[in-house]
Amino acid sequence: MNDEEWAKVQGRAIALGISVPRALVEATTGVPPLTRKERDALHQELAGIKFLLSNLTNNTNQIAKALNSDADVPNRQIRSVLERAAVAAARVEELAEKYRTS
Repeated sequence: MNDEEWAKVQGRAIALGISVPRALVEATTGVPPLTRKERDALHQELAGIKFLLSNLTNNTNQIAKALNSDADVPNRQIRSVLERAAVAAARVEELAEKYRTS
């Protein structure tokens, strides 16, 4: 790498708030450039989705247990869980498309 190329990579790393090695890895793998703040926001959003999916899984298991024991489960409760699952799945798909590397 010549001095001009090094300066470009270093400038990119500084602008994004990441290390030079991280800038090089991301440039070669096609990862979209994200600032440290954007990375933190993405991480928080993904952690929130993970939490939501965990809750949805628990709700689904509770509904299945109730249905398997012949308990009456209100349709609105089942619809609510399915709607939240659809919202979470759509958001995961949206993020995957936004950060697709290929």
